[in-house]
Amino acid sequence: RFLRQELPEEWPLERLAQGFGVSTDVVRRVLRSRGCPSPRRRLRQDQRALSAAATAAPPGWGAGDGREVRAPDGTLLYRLPRGWGGPGPSAQ
Repeated sequence: RFLRQELPEEWPLERLAQGFGVSTDVVRRVLRSRGCPSPRRRLRQDQRALSAAATAAPPGWGAGDGREVRAPDGTLLYRLPRGWGGPGPSAQ
């Protein structure tokens, strides 16, 4: 939702679907839904996504710093701001 809201020209339905490995129908349902996870659940989801991105990305893709989340094809989905996840002094 964030990507579509902030950068709609860069994130059409097809790119979101490809980036997250789902169909465009799933993306449409998510964008239409009103539900929002609790802060605790959102934190768990973000941590899970970061750890998956860090372990799944080949060397040199930049996901090792724990702040970038990339699609399976290596394209950058989003970069977390400093202090959000990943190793480093601000994440403690």
